[in-house]
Amino acid sequence: MKKFLILVILISAVAVARGEEPWTGDASQKKYPEKVNRNQKPKSLATNWPRWAVHSNLLGFVQFGPVLTGEFNITRNLTLSAHARFSSVGALTPVLHQAEADNGGRPDRFSGIAFGGGPVWFFKIKKDKAYAGILGEYEVSDVLYLEDFVNEWNRDNRKAIVMVNTGYRFMFGQKLIPASSRKTDRFIREGLFLNTGIYAGAEWNKYRWDYTEPGVGSDDLTPREGTEMKPFGMLELSVGIEF
Repeated sequence: MKKFLILVILISAVAVARGEEPWTGDASQKKYPEKVNRNQKPKSLATNWPRWAVHSNLLGFVQFGPVLTGEFNITRNLTLSAHARFSSVGALTPVLHQAEADNGGRPDRFSGIAFGGGPVWFFKIKKDKAYAGILGEYEVSDVLYLEDFVNEWNRDNRKAIVMVNTGYRFMFGQKLIPASSRKTDRFIREGLFLNTGIYAGAEWNKYRWDYTEPGVGSDDLTPREGTEMKPFGMLELSVGIEF
């Protein structure tokens, strides 16, 4: 009996010295989580890249309207873009709707907006990227000529536009903004970019026009509706950010 008590005392002393409770096995001391939260998993650089980007072509103000674009990166190279072009505030937009001198020349009023998008492919060049894409666009506009004259007339336009968009994306934030450990500074520095490129394509316009005053032009046999095709293009100078 004494030997048994001595043995129990020795085992207890060893367990206390190891920081363990007596009569417990090693398995109960290893408290590993059953599941690992996916937000706690380390991210691999090979599978981690910016999924979104937004940019604006402010050069459109002096062309055919500024363009606001959003992008979703399907892969590192393939992107699906969607954009809106505010054609009514483009300085050169009236040029696209120039009428003959006898019909009023440049429009007196113009309102319109365009929506579009398409796939874009990026070619990695060190930290910068070259890109090429095919974009489709649909524009709705309303144009008024010879305002306040007896033969004032209005034309509705419905345009389908197909363009190639190609250029170069400079990741200039990484090169021009000093390094900083703050999250906001790092976010801007790693994502800020400048696009320089061109849109080039053609537009197909289905239009309908008529005089704004009833009874005017009843002897005018000119067709009131039709279709026309014209070239279309813009220069791109966009500022944006990837995230």
